[in-house]
Amino acid sequence: MGYRNPGAADGCAASRTRVLIRFAMIRFSRLLSPTTLVAALLCQAHGIVLAGAEGAPRRQAGPVQAGVQASAQGAPAGQAVSVAPPAAGVTPPPTDEMPRVDVVGSQADARRDAVSFRHVVGAAELVRFGDASVLDVLRRQSGIVVSGVPGMRGGQISMRGMGSGYVRVLLDGEPAPPGFALDNLAPELVERIEIVPVANAELGTQAIAGSINVVLKRRTTRRQRELKLGVYHDARRTKPQASGSYGDQQGRWSWLVTGAARRLAGDESFTTRTEGYDAQGALSRRLAQFNQDRGWTWSLAPRLTFKPRGENVLTLHSFVSRNRFESAGYDRTSFLLGPVIPLANDTYTSNGDSFSARNNATWLQSVGEASTLELKVGTTHERRERGSTILFDDGGDRAASMQLLQFRDDSRASTANAKLKTSFADKHTVVMGIEMQDARDDAARANFLDAVSQLANIGTGFSIRTRRHAIYAQDEWDISPRWSLYLGARWERVALRSENDLGRRGESERAVFSPIVQTVWRLPGTKQDQVRLGLARTWRLPSGENLIAGRSVANVNAVTTPDTSGNPDLRAELAWGLDAAYEHYLGKQGMVSVSAFVRRIDDVVVTRTMQLDGRWLAMPVNEGSATSRGIEIELKGKLTQLVSGAPALDLRANLARSWSSIAAVPGPHNRIGRQAPLSLNLGVDYGVKAFPLTVGGAFGYVRNGEVRVSAFESGYHADNRNLEAYALWKLHPRANVRLSAANLLRRDDVQEGRYTGDDLALRKAVLSPTHGVVRAIMEFKL
Repeated sequence: MGYRNPGAADGCAASRTRVLIRFAMIRFSRLLSPTTLVAALLCQAHGIVLAGAEGAPRRQAGPVQAGVQASAQGAPAGQAVSVAPPAAGVTPPPTDEMPRVDVVGSQADARRDAVSFRHVVGAAELVRFGDASVLDVLRRQSGIVVSGVPGMRGGQISMRGMGSGYVRVLLDGEPAPPGFALDNLAPELVERIEIVPVANAELGTQAIAGSINVVLKRRTTRRQRELKLGVYHDARRTKPQASGSYGDQQGRWSWLVTGAARRLAGDESFTTRTEGYDAQGALSRRLAQFNQDRGWTWSLAPRLTFKPRGENVLTLHSFVSRNRFESAGYDRTSFLLGPVIPLANDTYTSNGDSFSARNNATWLQSVGEASTLELKVGTTHERRERGSTILFDDGGDRAASMQLLQFRDDSRASTANAKLKTSFADKHTVVMGIEMQDARDDAARANFLDAVSQLANIGTGFSIRTRRHAIYAQDEWDISPRWSLYLGARWERVALRSENDLGRRGESERAVFSPIVQTVWRLPGTKQDQVRLGLARTWRLPSGENLIAGRSVANVNAVTTPDTSGNPDLRAELAWGLDAAYEHYLGKQGMVSVSAFVRRIDDVVVTRTMQLDGRWLAMPVNEGSATSRGIEIELKGKLTQLVSGAPALDLRANLARSWSSIAAVPGPHNRIGRQAPLSLNLGVDYGVKAFPLTVGGAFGYVRNGEVRVSAFESGYHADNRNLEAYALWKLHPRANVRLSAANLLRRDDVQEGRYTGDDLALRKAVLSPTHGVVRAIMEFKL
């Protein structure tokens, strides 16, 4: 676990033993406080460095080694590291292995030179705060809002002011599986995240708000041995986490295996107040809820590459993940005014298991001197199961009823893609491709209340068959040193057929042609300023779940807790989008960007709550047109670039302001998908010269406020403020300690829902306390 040195083998072996013992204590002892855990990690890591130093001869770092160490100890992410050759007459000391030098191009330069709108989150930014999931990394990005609490499970993504249904999530350039969740993906498995606010013909146009493409690690041209062990603590629970990578190259073969595992454990409490009146008079209720979760999540991403001859390459890569959980809790209702509702008090236990596996084979073939052909085939298999047992009581200890819930979903998909890329000149590239996908999703559910099925007349089994075909072409051309142009077109057809066990069938088919134009104009007389413009046709196909007419039944059926159902008559949403941006670059690592966007959406989908057959039902429906618009401001760079003589601080800041309106919903606050009108992120990093230490922090603010859902429904969500900090201590080029803390302000989450009709007015307010999250991680390069 420590680094090897010929003169300190015994000391390092003893240190490794102490490390294993220490981490075993951390894993199994629940008596240790977070402070003790952090101290143990720091002391043990310090012992590793001392053991190596005592047994190793001291030697002065040569120029190559010094360059590598500079890269490891604070070179900004994406900045190239220059390595000077040895001075004349100086012989570098012998080493057991070749020194490793990382030379990475500037991300600011890549963004400036790109023809299309695109922002890349690199490896350094992915691991800076020691986040447990990719979802927490996205919280700090410009124009992206993630609901929920940092460090906890869950959270919906909105982009450019539009909810998660409008954001297309991709994994290695392909649509993510239906049950794929970014909060279960560790940043250590990811090479980069591409945020694409304007549609791209190659990545797909089912992205009205934009696309987020998560690219898994794939660099296998050098030896890699990395290990991260740590703990994180929240709400009196301390949990371990681990990640690592193993890669190498031998001859024509290279391989890389990355993996991560994390313990899940959390206690959540909610308090809900429901007040108002109905036809029977005034009512007031208070609901206290508690839920306790325990489980594990792990992911594995192996990659194997073979280069048989020339420029041809065969790659086999997979992504496998599994999540298991058990939970228990209770619901306790106090009826302060109004009638007593049955089945309002319960105690429950539940468990779940999900498994996902994606396998791909890619062949890259040279065609002539200027073209490459990429052929890819793949399969995806996903299985999800969960079950619950609920015991209802009369408010005391006597059990009144028992309910059994079961859900099982099994989905399989196969894909085949072909892409031809041709370069006519250094700055002129044409890409053409074809995609095919065939997917099948089989779901079964059960709901028994006192041994009586609640779904007998609704359906318990569903099958969805989806077939997708697409062809696309795009041309990226630097017409002149000042002007670059992107032209793209994509035709895509999706056919969906659903059927339940009662013989009810539904079919939906949609084909959309999407033209795309993007251009960048570099202003004359300067290399720092440029203007971008983008126009794209995008769309959003309803999910299979929203197209199924199957219904879920609420035990306490009310306007605030209705049944839910899909709608087989839903139509796809179509949109036109216009984007513009001005960018000013401050050297290799700094930039200022101001952008604006507008989206015009037809057949927008909203959820309506209505009465049907004497029960309240929430169902998605098409509701005419909607408009979304906004501005974004982003700043990255060093304070010295803005203020001469200032401290060497790295600054990050972004601001997004959005407006939207649905024509069929009366204003004000008739926003799309509970859009957050304002988001702000501020960040700073500082390298302490006297020590190999880097510290930093970030502050995030999301303004939510009032939202109008329909003529009768409205809601409210409290603003969200998040403060987090980190410290990275470079104990040695091969050993680091990373400490971080998130949600330091611990603000309660408050949400409200209101319904006002002729003889009914109800207000439901939910209060959820939140907790801070503290992490301590040891990082090793072996």
